[in-house]
Amino acid sequence: MATKVPQIAILGAGLFVKTVYIPKLAEISHLFHLKAIWSRTQESATAAVEIASEHFAGVECKWGDSGIEEIIQDGSIDAVAIVLAGQNQVDFSLRLLKAGKHVLQEKPAASGK
Repeated sequence: MATKVPQIAILGAGLFVKTVYIPKLAEISHLFHLKAIWSRTQESATAAVEIASEHFAGVECKWGDSGIEEIIQDGSIDAVAIVLAGQNQVDFSLRLLKAGKHVLQEKPAASGK
């Protein structure tokens, strides 16, 4: 019997996600399916999806309030990696946990800005 591969989404599409997080996830891509990447802006989400598409087929681009709601409502998404600034992680985590998603919070390294 085949085991279901978990489907995940990433919240965040900044420099850390594009240069470190996605390449590291690509190393273990056989363990899950990356279904979506979300950002506040379409431009940022699109840029991250372009990079992720080199390693993962069919990654969906989500942005803004409607995009986060789509992720929350998507019953096929099992877990969400939250790779956002610390001040945003708690609110998003609570919303996703209430929707029954597994949540991983990731704190990017300080950017020096």
